[in-house]
Amino acid sequence: MGFQLWFYFIILFLLCPILQSTESQQAICGEEVCGNVTIPSPFGIHSRCYSRSWFRVSCRQTHKGEKPFISINDIDLELLGSLFQDTILIKNPVGSSTVNLTGTPFFFSSDYNYFGSVGCGNLATIFSNEADPLGGCIQPICGDGASESGCNNRISGNFTSNVVNMTAMYPTGKDDDKRCASAFIFSRLYFREDYPLPIGIHIETTHVPATLSWNSTYCGDAGCELGPGPINFSSEDSCGNVTFQYPFEIIHQHYHNGWFRVICNKTSNGPKMPFFNINGINLEILDFSFLYGNVVVNHSITYFNCRQNNNDGMSLNLTGTPFYYSDFDNVFWSSGCGNLITAFDNEKGYLV
Repeated sequence: MGFQLWFYFIILFLLCPILQSTESQQAICGEEVCGNVTIPSPFGIHSRCYSRSWFRVSCRQTHKGEKPFISINDIDLELLGSLFQDTILIKNPVGSSTVNLTGTPFFFSSDYNYFGSVGCGNLATIFSNEADPLGGCIQPICGDGASESGCNNRISGNFTSNVVNMTAMYPTGKDDDKRCASAFIFSRLYFREDYPLPIGIHIETTHVPATLSWNSTYCGDAGCELGPGPINFSSEDSCGNVTFQYPFEIIHQHYHNGWFRVICNKTSNGPKMPFFNINGINLEILDFSFLYGNVVVNHSITYFNCRQNNNDGMSLNLTGTPFYYSDFDNVFWSSGCGNLITAFDNEKGYLV
């Protein structure tokens, strides 16, 4: 025997990050964990926890367990955590040049980083890619334990890319310029007054901890777009017997966010009724509440084995929208006989 599912749904819309989707039940933004690292905002593993791809974190399985990584200009950098506001600690590669942050919101700050070099007998200098001098230090004279010797110094300014030069200071032979040496940017948290190199750093070190800062207003090479302007929370629009406030507005008005555009159409019965479109489906709006952050819609019915209906097993898909079904305002109900009816989350497969 055929049966049908009846739904009375209230769809909540996202007015601010406090109103979270079903995914938030699995992870709280700013508190996601990968391995032993807590991922700070605005970075995130789940897509709703970061607003731009720059702040996307990948949690990967390594031979040392799970590790978080961010990708900057096609270079994967291991994320070590966050110790200061608006900064993150990364594993920075050691080489003649560091990670190029040009074209990203990130930069190396002189407030949190030092310049260091491993080796002996050289003047190590660092310049920005614009050839502006940023700092330098003189390595000790070569002798016993030279591979563990080095120097460090403060950096004179912030930068996004750099070049390092090595110049022999104490020439003793033709191979002086071939002595092994390295240079790097490292976090000042690892600086020790009584030793010229950070803890555990030597000539064979390939990565060192460094602090990245970012510009929260960075918009990329295309520049920033103008926002929608001042928001009038007190304005109201009406269609039929439903009154709307921010963020919903009638479509004939200039409104940038398409999710909240309301179409006021005249129905076959005569009166006008409000509709809005979600993923290609027009939904009739029955009620709206700004205070509770929800909108009541005339939801479609899901049928099973009913010949006169062709939407077997289908329901409205809110994926990729700011809307979600509230478990507080909705109930699951079925009309029929002799069946066990279940509903599952389409993304996680969890019983809801």
